[in-house]
Amino acid sequence: RELYACTMREVTAENGANEECTSNMAVAIVNAKEEKMYNALSRCVSADELVVSTKTHLVDPATQSRSAEAIEIRLELKAMGILQAAAVIAYSLEQGSKDPNVQAVQRALSS
Repeated sequence: RELYACTMREVTAENGANEECTSNMAVAIVNAKEEKMYNALSRCVSADELVVSTKTHLVDPATQSRSAEAIEIRLELKAMGILQAAAVIAYSLEQGSKDPNVQAVQRALSS
């Protein structure tokens, strides 16, 4: 929940100040494969038990509530296009780091 909330604060604080939004946190969570976290949160909300690596854990109502809040924030971020934009940025950064032309320019600029 806190990761999504932090991303939302980052986006709304910067938009409210009429500045460009960098969404570093959004790019970071997308790079960390946040889809897996979303899937786990969804399972947590909809289940009475959560199976993790052959161990069954009972899910308490407080955890389900926090998971539901996290999903709600994530859906807001998705509706705003933040997660999609972050995915494009993350992909672009990944591809750029593999491109020999980009690497050459980065070496030249760092000299």
